[in-house]
Amino acid sequence: MSYRFITAGDLEDGRIQVFAIDQSGNLHSRWKESTDPNSAWTAWSNFQTPSGGVTSICVGYLSDKRMQLFATGDSGNTLSCWKTATSPDASWTPWSGY
Repeated sequence: MSYRFITAGDLEDGRIQVFAIDQSGNLHSRWKESTDPNSAWTAWSNFQTPSGGVTSICVGYLSDKRMQLFATGDSGNTLSCWKTATSPDASWTPWSGY
């Protein structure tokens, strides 16, 4: 699969997580399997994609170090979602626009 935009961030336990946008505007993600820098990567998996897809994405962090994603929707709107807890295995909130 070909990706047109990729960004990466650090999970709360130090592992790297990568996010990519495919040619259709859908999001995909993968991450290091452990904190060992030489560990393998998980397979690419689908990540929750806002309706209509996205054209760009970047990673930021909340004050408690939870990862937050910012994206531009296909109509130019700004979207965001974030981890619901500080655990690296925590779920993500739904996308919200502003």
